[in-house]
Amino acid sequence: RHVNDRGLGPRAQRFGNQTLGDPGASNSLAVPPLSSDDQAVDVVTEIEEAFVAHWSIFGRWKHGELHEENGVLWFETPIKHLPYNAVIRTRIDGDADQVVASVIERFGARDVQFFWLVHPSARPRNLSDRLATHGLRSVEKATGMSLDLAGWRESDFPPGVEYREVLDAADLDRFHKLTTVYWEIPEDDASLVEEFQREWGPGRVSGHRYLALVDGVPLGKGYLSLAGPPGVAAIYAMMTLPEARGRGVASGLTTALINRASELGCRRVVLHSSDMAVGVYRRAGFIERCHFVVFATAPLWTQEH
Repeated sequence: RHVNDRGLGPRAQRFGNQTLGDPGASNSLAVPPLSSDDQAVDVVTEIEEAFVAHWSIFGRWKHGELHEENGVLWFETPIKHLPYNAVIRTRIDGDADQVVASVIERFGARDVQFFWLVHPSARPRNLSDRLATHGLRSVEKATGMSLDLAGWRESDFPPGVEYREVLDAADLDRFHKLTTVYWEIPEDDASLVEEFQREWGPGRVSGHRYLALVDGVPLGKGYLSLAGPPGVAAIYAMMTLPEARGRGVASGLTTALINRASELGCRRVVLHSSDMAVGVYRRAGFIERCHFVVFATAPLWTQEH
């Protein structure tokens, strides 16, 4: 079915929840939680639900579509470049090969790149193998992590770095330009990405964009999504430019986003991290909860970030 409701939210050095993994990996057991206790399973569910709520917004854009059929939830946009078309939840109980083939054929007919997320509760359990059989390849792995905010204490910010929320058109343009650099968006798609950013600008989406600046120059960005489960904030769209390395910019940006979540009364912050960034989040107090694998029709980047 076509989900019409518009009520339901974007890499450079990788410090966030959009990550690059082993391109050749195939995990026939999908991506199980790291812990089997009840609380950990509940947290994993929140990580999954936050991801779906955040990425669904692309399908709720006026140029997008959000579909749910045969246990598969996906969004489509006219932007041909990754990551603007994707399958974000899969719970197939019937003939998985037939369903997977049908969704792939639909994207292929539109001649767009797309990714397919394999999440902890994905069905069938051998979804990774099924996707590989149909020609998709694993391009990224991520670790789902969570931080409970009860008793959390912020760390010091690095000197000389300003962290501020995107509240006006000028900062929204700075955020947009970092996005296109990170995702290597070609010029013919960049204008549509900019239109998306404007339509879901400050105050029009359930979340908060942030910039990290040094001497007025934006060196990093991040996004705090509030679109998921009540009381749960999620960090997405994290990136820093190469010139920000070694200056604590990413750690400070993480602290700024956690701080905002705490001010808003959230009880927990979740994210998914690359292997390279896991240490940054561990130092902030995040705990590893589960794994994700991303399959796609093309590499996410032409070079390692």
